[in-house]
Order: sequence, then C-alpha cells, then structure tokens
Amino acid sequence: MKKFESLEDIAHALGDGGPFNPDIEYETVEDLVDALVDLGNTDKVFALHDDHLGLKGDLPADFLNTPLSEADKPKFESAIEAVIEQADIIIPLSERQLSEDDLEEIREDKLYRGEDVDD
Repeated sequence: MKKFESLEDIAHALGDGGPFNPDIEYETVEDLVDALVDLGNTDKVFALHDDHLGLKGDLPADFLNTPLSEADKPKFESAIEAVIEQADIIIPLSERQLSEDDLEEIREDKLYRGEDVDD
C-alpha cells in the first residue's frame, strides 16, 4: 500500500512541519532526495533497508535540479515513482518503535560494516 502520493507529501513528512525536521522547506528535488537518503542512512532504517543508497545516482540531473514546486511533470514520472517508492519504505521504518530484536539487528549490522557498536 502506497503511503505517499507525491513529492509534496514526502516533503511534508520530512520537513514542512513534519516530525523529522520541522519547518524545513525543500527548494529542489535534490534537497528532498538528500533528506530522504539521510533519513535512510540512520541506523534504525539502514539495518533493515539499504536500497536507497543508489537512489540519487539513478535520478536524472535535470530532475534533481528542478524546483520541487515544478517537478510534477510527465517526463519525470519514473523518477518521481522511484523517490516515492523509497519514501514508502524509509519513512515508516524510521517512525517505528524499536524492539529488542531490532536493536540487536542494528548492532549486528554495525558490526558487519566494521563500525564500533559502542558509538
């Protein structure tokens, strides 16, 4: 089930008064994608989902440079869908309450990546 219908929905969830970065307005699509990838890189999300790592590199430069208010164009349909698909995964994962099993999975993931689990 798709939670987000547009880039504006994602922007609202991430920053326009949303719980993650209240009162941040994203000027370009790139600003929004950067915020989404940053959220995806948090331990809470990254331990369970890392498909977002190539998102920005897979998106066309003209799409990334487009003002967010002008990005809803048919030529960007597949790029918009790619961003929405990642947001539908990343944002719910970041909002969930962590169980003991989740904390252990995060710890194991950090160890696997060679990070100090005590940081």
